Parts: sequence; C-alpha cells; structure tokens
Amino acid sequence: MSAQFWITKMLERHGVAYEDRRHEDAFTAQEVAEHEHFSGRRVVKVVVVVADDRMVELVLPANRQVSLERVREILNAQHVRLATEDEMELRLTGAEVGAVPPLRHWDDLPIIMDKSMTVRGDILMQAGTHTDAVRVRFGDWFQLVQPRVESFTLPAEPSAAHSHAQECWICAHPENLHEFLDDLLEVLHDQAKEIERLTAHVERHTDRLLESSQMPVLVSEISDLRARLRMETSAH
Repeated sequence: MSAQFWITKMLERHGVAYEDRRHEDAFTAQEVAEHEHFSGRRVVKVVVVVADDRMVELVLPANRQVSLERVREILNAQHVRLATEDEMELRLTGAEVGAVPPLRHWDDLPIIMDKSMTVRGDILMQAGTHTDAVRVRFGDWFQLVQPRVESFTLPAEPSAAHSHAQECWICAHPENLHEFLDDLLEVLHDQAKEIERLTAHVERHTDRLLESSQMPVLVSEISDLRARLRMETSAH
C-alpha cells in the first residue's frame, strides 16, 4: 500500500472531498508551495518533535517556523528537540521522512496545530511522499483530525526565491487575489499580536526595574522604549 493510497482512502472513508496533486521532488513545505503555485500560508508543514522522550506532531503553515521554547512551555516538558530521521522512520511508517501528512494514522501520536494555520477555504498537505500532495478544505481537515490548538510559531524569514515564487503565484492566479489579501491580513494580525506580546513582556520586566531604579537616565530610556513599542502596536 503506497503512502498516498492510505491517505486518500482515509479521506474517502470519512467523506472528505480532496484533489490529488503531483509535482516535482519537493523536500520542504516551501518547495511544495512553489511547485504547486500555492500560498505558503495554506501549505501545511509537519514538524515532529520529541518532548521528554514522547513524540509529538506539530502542524503549522509553510511560512512559519517552530519555537521549541514555546512548545516546551505548552507541553510542560523539561526537554524538547527535533526528532531524528531514524526516529521518524521507525515510528512513522507509511510516509517518507519530511513528507508526513497531518493525519491521525499513528497510535498515541498527539497532533498540535498552530493557531496561524486557521484559514478560510483550501489547504494543501503532503501525501506521504515528496511528489504527492492533497488539497482539502481546511474545515474538513480540522473536523477529521481535531488537533489541539496552541500558539507555538514565529514568522519564517522568506528567501528571495520564495518571494519571487509568491509574486509569480499571484500573477499566474489573479482570481485568487482576494484569498491572498485575506492571508496577508491574517499575517499582519499575527505580527501585531506578537508585537503586543513582546510589549507586555518588556513592561512586566521593566516595571520592577523602574520601581527600584535610582537612575533617571535609565528610567527615561526605558519609558521611551515602552512608548515606541505601544506606538508600533497601534500602527498595526
């Protein structure tokens, strides 16, 4: 049984509509997005980590990256690291390393989705190989998998090649401009929330310093920094 076969059979068994996609070899989710001319915001990336000797599957968009520190805090774990290829080959049978689909196929493997993966419309996920993908509606996938939802990612730094590919995707598919703008607004919203989180973090730590500090210059500089952070948050 090929990896793609069991994936499509699982979708059919649960009444999930899907579209088979094939592309050239792609070894990262961003490469899948480029080959498929799909917004990275809607391409699912699966990252497998080991938290205190327990394997966990993380689901996030291709245009974001995992913060292991946040994952550690969410799982209340002592240590969190990326799973090795040998560990994934042994545990995640039926899928090529780096092409694990975000589905409940393996017993006792928790699936945690980052909040930023929530979108309207379709998403694209790898189908167990580096040349196969499946397009489904996000709502259908979410209902099928029912992942735990948390916030554990940061924006990934886009490469020049990816930026060019994104521009080509918009030019080649002008009918999807509305979808792209929706994605862009969601990204800006996520960044604004991140700035707000950082502002709160700075304020919590500087409040204690301001209470005890006897250095007027330092107090003034910290107050200016907090004011700039508030202005930046308001701008977004």
